[in-house]
Amino acid sequence: MAVNEVAASLLYQVMAVAGQVIGRMQEGLERLDLTGPTANLLWILNPDAEPPPLRKLAALLHCDPSNVTLLSAKLEERGLAERRPHPRDGRVRTLVLTPEGRKTREQLLGIVAKRSPFADLDAEEQRHLQSLLGKALAGR
Repeated sequence: MAVNEVAASLLYQVMAVAGQVIGRMQEGLERLDLTGPTANLLWILNPDAEPPPLRKLAALLHCDPSNVTLLSAKLEERGLAERRPHPRDGRVRTLVLTPEGRKTREQLLGIVAKRSPFADLDAEEQRHLQSLLGKALAGR
């Protein structure tokens, strides 16, 4: 197989996996009363890390900061997160999970893990794939 064919096949596979993830998660998101965008925001909020600025969340989600503001408001309305000043720079706003948000995030991650197309890979294969995908994403 020519190099261009391999690259095209890889891109197709990645897109197919992304489609499977979205499709498999939909029922779980409905059960948690989350939309795809609010679930994505909840997913990237690591409760054990320093709270990220809203602008960084927008960059991670590849969207406009105003979208993160709207999604943050939806999570706040549900009692899942709170916007707070950054611990070291009060001019910057962050988003922090509430105890209920932590619980919902754990449920979300459980749904994702159980329904993931990667669930059939053993732990070593998952770590290897994670390393390769991380390398591919860091390359650009």
